[in-house]
Amino acid sequence: MEQSVLETKNVLVDRAKALIPKLREYSGAIDKNSRIPDEIIEDLKNQGLLKVLRPHMFGGYQTNMRAFTEVVTEISRGNGSAGWFVCLSNIRDYMISYTFGEKALNEIYNSGKDVVLAGNFKPIKCDIKKVEGGYYIEEAQWPFVSGSPHADWCYFGFPLVDENGGMEMAIMVIPREELEILDDWHVMGLKGSGSNSCRIQNVFVPEHRVSLDRLASKGHYLIDPLKDVALYKSSFVPSLTLSIVGPALGLAQAAMDLYMERLPKAGIGNTFYHKQNEAPITHHQVAQAQLKIDTAEMFLYRAVDKIDSYAERGEVMDTAEIVKVKADFGYVNQLCKEAIDLLVAGVGSMFTYHNNPLQLVYRDFFAMHLHGFITPSSLIETYGRVLCGQEPNTYFV
Repeated sequence: MEQSVLETKNVLVDRAKALIPKLREYSGAIDKNSRIPDEIIEDLKNQGLLKVLRPHMFGGYQTNMRAFTEVVTEISRGNGSAGWFVCLSNIRDYMISYTFGEKALNEIYNSGKDVVLAGNFKPIKCDIKKVEGGYYIEEAQWPFVSGSPHADWCYFGFPLVDENGGMEMAIMVIPREELEILDDWHVMGLKGSGSNSCRIQNVFVPEHRVSLDRLASKGHYLIDPLKDVALYKSSFVPSLTLSIVGPALGLAQAAMDLYMERLPKAGIGNTFYHKQNEAPITHHQVAQAQLKIDTAEMFLYRAVDKIDSYAERGEVMDTAEIVKVKADFGYVNQLCKEAIDLLVAGVGSMFTYHNNPLQLVYRDFFAMHLHGFITPSSLIETYGRVLCGQEPNTYFV
């Protein structure tokens, strides 16, 4: 008997949760080596945690955005880089399934192995020409291609001249052997996310592995077996925004876990409080941090459940709803940052040591927090504009 989405979600979330101790054990090595060890990648594959959003027809679980988010939260609670990798790898299954036809999908998924996907939309260098049967890439480069060291296929956005002489964005998929991964991911946080730049030179891309962004975002390429599946009716822009904010809650929960583990052994310097957990200031810090985390969780899952609800009904979100969901995600990002800041303030000078696990959580969170997709001020401002009867100040809706 086939499992329901809820039953599958519960199994996958339990598997993710069971990996938290091992992920924390490896966190120091991930940060030091700027790479998720192959052993962890194999664990994630073996537990099915890289195919949460993959279609059944290609060996995936074909769940929903709620299952995806809960899995990402638990992995991020173990390690931020691993959470980011799981988050971005999974959302690309949704994107690839949404964006390409059957011929391309069969090439990607019928290799007989558990495929890992990576990619980015905006190139920093792009010399691509239309040729007979497809496109020829003389040279192109994309930054921030998270998961690229472990990827089997990558998708990339690139500009095209449209039929009216204007510019539009297209998306292509490229096998790993046709691109070069640059050693340029030297950063303060999410070091193991593998968000390296990728370069392609002198490569031909056949027509069937290229789609137009304006059509892809409307499900134009969705193949017949997937057209009635709720997951692939999920609103495109909110789902992509979710993929960036996904690790936030898990990282905030990790900060609380680590703070509370240390608390019984800690005092407060230059005070009479030899036990930090007896101090009123600690009670306020812990309570406010936990309330912010709880509130972030409510906002996160309210927005995620809305995405799933629309998809299950086969309805399309209007601009106002998309802007509201994105504002929820921005507010989640803000609340988690405020919670982590409160906990860091309670740790004191011990936080400055690189081997302090809370510092690693902070650095991983801050690297995610700065992403332009989920900047709280921008997303909340756009929501305020719409509430006030103005047009959104972004094309990404």
